[in-house]
Amino acid sequence: MSAENLVSIREYTDEDFVSLTNLVAEFFTFHRRLNERGPLPPEEAATMIPQDMLQESSHILIAEEKQEKKVVGFCRIELHEGAYFLRELGVTENWRIRGVGTALLRAAEDYIKNAGKSNLYLSVVPRNIDAVRFFVRRGYDIINTLELRAETPKEKIQRKPLHFLGLQFRY
Repeated sequence: MSAENLVSIREYTDEDFVSLTNLVAEFFTFHRRLNERGPLPPEEAATMIPQDMLQESSHILIAEEKQEKKVVGFCRIELHEGAYFLRELGVTENWRIRGVGTALLRAAEDYIKNAGKSNLYLSVVPRNIDAVRFFVRRGYDIINTLELRAETPKEKIQRKPLHFLGLQFRY
């Protein structure tokens, strides 16, 4: 069954705050684990949402399961210096590979088209190969993949090799 039959995509409302908090915690916990860091506690996600995600330049879309009206995914689009960026796109684990991410991405693309823009930019952590494949399969081109980080006195960065697209990265 396609995502169109299972979920509806709509604008975020204040009633979605608790559900969004849980999704944001799950999203950032996954990404922190890619960097060998601990989980993001929901209470920390709850402070992130109003501080970082609910700004005037941001727009949040919600994927809601049609039968039970349960929030199962979200994406946030941000207008930055005249261009739209997809900052986060997250689908709760037991709803992945059902087309929910694709439905959210298409809704984000429709949003920017309605705003008079034709390009949606995003960034993906190179070691999140599933996400890279997801976006490439949906027509996104890799325009840059370089991110630099310096070691601080408080942390010791373990640099491991990552082979991706025929290149070797260290992270």
